[in-house]
Amino acid sequence: MAPHRTAVRLALAGLLTALLAACGQEITGTSASGAREALYFADSPSGLPPLYTGEAYTATLTVAGGAGPYAARQSGGTLPPGLTLSGLTLSGTPKTSGTYAFTVTVTDATLSKNSKEYRVTVQDLPPLSLAPTLPAGEIRGDTRVPVTISAPRNVRAARFVWDLPAGVSLGGAQPGETGGVLFWRQEGQRLTVDVGFKAAPRSGARVALLSLKVTKPVTLSGSALGYEARDGQGKLLSERLMPDEQKKRDEAAAKAAAEKTAAEKATPEKAATEKATPEKAAAEKTFPENAVPGKAAPTPAPVTPTPGGKP
Repeated sequence: MAPHRTAVRLALAGLLTALLAACGQEITGTSASGAREALYFADSPSGLPPLYTGEAYTATLTVAGGAGPYAARQSGGTLPPGLTLSGLTLSGTPKTSGTYAFTVTVTDATLSKNSKEYRVTVQDLPPLSLAPTLPAGEIRGDTRVPVTISAPRNVRAARFVWDLPAGVSLGGAQPGETGGVLFWRQEGQRLTVDVGFKAAPRSGARVALLSLKVTKPVTLSGSALGYEARDGQGKLLSERLMPDEQKKRDEAAAKAAAEKTAAEKATPEKAATEKATPEKAAAEKTFPENAVPGKAAPTPAPVTPTPGGKP
């Protein structure tokens, strides 16, 4: 009888499982297909990448669980001006700084839904810059100096200029962690390094590594350096002139401003002079130089003709 009862119990258990499945009730526990995970947002805990005005932006919202494919839409709030949401991709170029909140609703293949509010801050871009990471204190032997970039935007080429102290020369240079191409030359103590990037580097990336040869103890300084950075179309993104070049530019700007001020001052005076000239001429015509105001001008004496018709 025991084997018979065991068989009956197994049959009843199978029948109950089939009935529950037919009624649409979810079966928990182990099965061939397993339980389906609920639809949820699986973005990084650090949130979306930072946004900056005037810088192209692309970020993908991450969704998991449910049953793909997923459909997403903005269901509330305000996107930063310049950005659009297409599917799960947020892209565009932010135009206005500020903090914005918007809600995204995602739907899966079974029409399950879930929503999440995103809060992002659009910041003004910090200035793009290149700078060497200088060793502290005095150096007495050959030294490697990395050059890093900050707020690179979409830079694809950069030039770095540095006036090295006496007794220091460049023994060699190599591209940074982003790869690309690098050329350098040294004229006197002025070092020029040109770098090209395969892709825009991240902020804080090392773009060049300089190997300096030192013939005497010296302290390196970053006061006499300059740079310029350009995008893929050659547009100037940022620059810092060398001190001597900046002085020439400032002097030229001051001279141009002085000439403009002098021209603006001379314009009213010239206009007043031009206006006074016809008025003076009209007055002289009405009152000759020998006329007395308030008294009629003398009548010219008649001319008596002489024989022959000549006066």
